[in-house]
Amino acid sequence: MSQNQSRPQERILIKGAYLMTQDDKLGNLLGDVLVADGRILSIGRDLSDDRARVIDGTGSAVLPGFIDTHRHNWQGALRNLGPAWTYQEYRSQVQIGLGQYFRPADVYVGNLAADLMSLDSGVTTVRDESHISNSPEHSDAAIAAHQESGIRAVFDHGWPSTEAEQWQFGSDRTHPDDIRRIRNEVLFDDSARVTLNAMLRGPELSTPLVSEQDIRLARELGLRISMHVGLGEWGAQQQAVRQLEEAGLLASDMTFIHCCTSTDEELRMLAARGATASVAGALEVFMPGLGQPATNRLLAVGIRPSLSVDTETIVSGDMFGVMRATLAYQQLVLAGAAGPMDRTPGLPTFDAADLLSFATIEGARAAGIDDRTGSLTPGKEADLIMIRLDHTNLLPATDAAASIVAGGHAGNVALVVVAGDVLKEDGVLKGGDAVFEEAAASRDRLFHAAGLPLPA
Repeated sequence: MSQNQSRPQERILIKGAYLMTQDDKLGNLLGDVLVADGRILSIGRDLSDDRARVIDGTGSAVLPGFIDTHRHNWQGALRNLGPAWTYQEYRSQVQIGLGQYFRPADVYVGNLAADLMSLDSGVTTVRDESHISNSPEHSDAAIAAHQESGIRAVFDHGWPSTEAEQWQFGSDRTHPDDIRRIRNEVLFDDSARVTLNAMLRGPELSTPLVSEQDIRLARELGLRISMHVGLGEWGAQQQAVRQLEEAGLLASDMTFIHCCTSTDEELRMLAARGATASVAGALEVFMPGLGQPATNRLLAVGIRPSLSVDTETIVSGDMFGVMRATLAYQQLVLAGAAGPMDRTPGLPTFDAADLLSFATIEGARAAGIDDRTGSLTPGKEADLIMIRLDHTNLLPATDAAASIVAGGHAGNVALVVVAGDVLKEDGVLKGGDAVFEEAAASRDRLFHAAGLPLPA
């Protein structure tokens, strides 16, 4: 279904749920949510509407849909390949080894598989870091998948995975110019469900001159910017954030991904400029070579980060695992067993309620869409999920936030709504069954094209 086709809209009234609104004025309450014309019409107690379909929220929590601010969706058909890979092994196997063989059809299937997995686990918005821009057709296929799936997507146009080594770590190539066509002809409406950002390499992956040219291009096109920084020892040496600050390029339209080995001084620079950050807690814990999650150090400078999956080739594509891994690393910090960047005494801490905030409203702020999603606020678009707290694995749910973070999984997500459209109900995702057969066929073709044996 194309972005311009209207999906059936219905009035929905969710009754008697525990509402975790992520709206500071509303807070948490036991009450009802009325959805009409794709938006949240009202939040309160004892709401009624004769035209609305009533959904029983008893024993459930309703909260904004999770927002993943950094996922390489094109790898959706390569799910769970290398949970023990290092960063270099991932780059060699996926970006360099397989990326060059992706056809547009493979990108479409990978993106669609990633979107459906996201929706099933309560992720209603994904910021797709798409460094598979091997041709205009590849980018168009990625966008088409987002439009088809029904998810809210921020498509972050990146660089190709052909000649992958020529596009990273000191590359003198400027950002692919096809981003102009996409901006002018495809994703020109910033109020649409699928919108455009620029995934730039920055001085850590390109050069200072290229970084400046790319950033000026993105700003000329009116696009927010995402950038990977603080990647292992290389990131510590390059100090990309410092370079951007000294060049006068650091600003509030930028989201910085990882920041694992960015210095505390660099993080203070981000905070001073109003920039946002994305922590991929599970990936950073699982994958040696990047460094450790910077969550506590970001909080120390006043930045409340968003959360992200990164790549499903290494970690599960749901936000529950990301929240748990991020929390687990904090506990290592508190035990004095953390990495060298996290040994400053007195670092601020976070709890389960904070993690839900990171996964919702902070994600919306990082993606620049908090005016229309990220909280259960009347007038915002209806992106929401309902999690059953009366399922066996969560009972007795003494503290809703703690129960969701510590024990939640996709099977507890009973309802998923994006812009008022019901995409999962009664625990069943609507449509998409054939996609996973197509994903397996895509994976097989890619391995064959690369001359690699399929994993046993």
